[in-house]
Amino acid sequence: MVSSIVEKNDNSYIKKEISFDIIHPFKEDTTTNSYICFDTRLSYKTDNSFMLTKKDFVITDVDLSETNYEGPGFSIYSFESKINKDIEIIVIEALADIGTNWYYIILLNKNNLVDKFYIKEPRSNSEITQIKDFVSIFFKNTILIFKFKKDKIAKYSKVPADLQSDLEYVYIEKKLNL
Repeated sequence: MVSSIVEKNDNSYIKKEISFDIIHPFKEDTTTNSYICFDTRLSYKTDNSFMLTKKDFVITDVDLSETNYEGPGFSIYSFESKINKDIEIIVIEALADIGTNWYYIILLNKNNLVDKFYIKEPRSNSEITQIKDFVSIFFKNTILIFKFKKDKIAKYSKVPADLQSDLEYVYIEKKLNL
């Protein structure tokens, strides 16, 4: 179960939005053929698959083979919250010859896999935009929200018309079964 801060307001309880604003990059370790961020490790199994471990405990296999990805590599990030330390969101950014090809999201609650999925659009040009300037991640009630800054979306990216948006952001919402 995901916990959140509950705030008392006029005798009623309101769940606050949890922001995942602590971002740590994974470092590539070529000697162990893996990416590491503190006690979380993604170790290559094949060119397009990893084994995800945390504190040497196997969490899940990450199979990216359906994309037939042949790009130059990955940038991988851990998103965490000051409010809820149990939740970790791992973002695998598949780099392309120019910019970003797609994102793969892994959501963990402590050492348990909650969900994993692709985000294929919108994309930024990772050569000129850092991930922290492009995407913000929030959790409210049972909804995981990705906010993509419109002015950082790459010109080659095709934003699906069914995504919510406002003047500044495009939103992807994912309901989680927790």
